[in-house]
Amino acid sequence: GKAFGALAMGFGTRELARRAQAMPGFTNALSDLSGGRAVPAQGGVLVRDPATMALLGAVGISGDVSAKDEECCIAGIEAAGL
Repeated sequence: GKAFGALAMGFGTRELARRAQAMPGFTNALSDLSGGRAVPAQGGVLVRDPATMALLGAVGISGDVSAKDEECCIAGIEAAGL
């Protein structure tokens, strides 16, 4: 859900979570339109090609507090050389 949310919006879910606080109506609409697949919680990170910045996909992790989920995403992406 975190990866889906990042891909759907084109930015990481840290920003999506921030916007959810400011605009709950929009977040509810996004959830409805996506069938509940977009999770507005930190821990979804876009993956980009380091040379071209082309979007390759997204990683989403859950299992700890959201800030640590995001740290794990970034560590995994960096370990893959992206």
